[in-house]
Amino acid sequence: MTPTAIVNGARRGWRVVACASVLVLAAGCGGGGGTPARDAGDVRSEVAAQSGAVADMTHVTGKTTEGGPPDGSPTDTSCDDGKDDSPNREMLQMWSLYGVDNATLGKAMTNLAANLPKQGWKVVKNGPDSSMNKNQEILAVHTATKAQLDATWRKGLDNHEPLITFNVYSQCFRAS
Repeated sequence: MTPTAIVNGARRGWRVVACASVLVLAAGCGGGGGTPARDAGDVRSEVAAQSGAVADMTHVTGKTTEGGPPDGSPTDTSCDDGKDDSPNREMLQMWSLYGVDNATLGKAMTNLAANLPKQGWKVVKNGPDSSMNKNQEILAVHTATKAQLDATWRKGLDNHEPLITFNVYSQCFRAS
């Protein structure tokens, strides 16, 4: 499986898990009357900036999948799974860091965990995910923007290339 396939295949799983976890308390997921109205362009720029800042916080240079910082752009998607015509939207930027060894990726995760709070993020989880490989996962919420982060270090124990997947996404909003 390629790094791009891993990022694209993880979309639904991480979103459901993230919204079902403590992140829902910190940032809000899904629809409802409390969904704020925001300019989609502003939200796209905000998520792109946060995604770039997350990449910088790792202090690691490697290869990134298409769609990642600095050239990628967040995608507009529905907050209500399977309902693309829903007015409740989110901006999502998914990408992976790869092409370096596990020691370097481990350092990237250590750097990320240490730097997130300094940049206004509240780390709500830093530990093993629920997979058989118990990959390290960092879940965080940016306190000012309510952007959310899911970073997972996949060590390649299943004979795939080691990498870190990054999912940075906005709080749900209604386009204004």
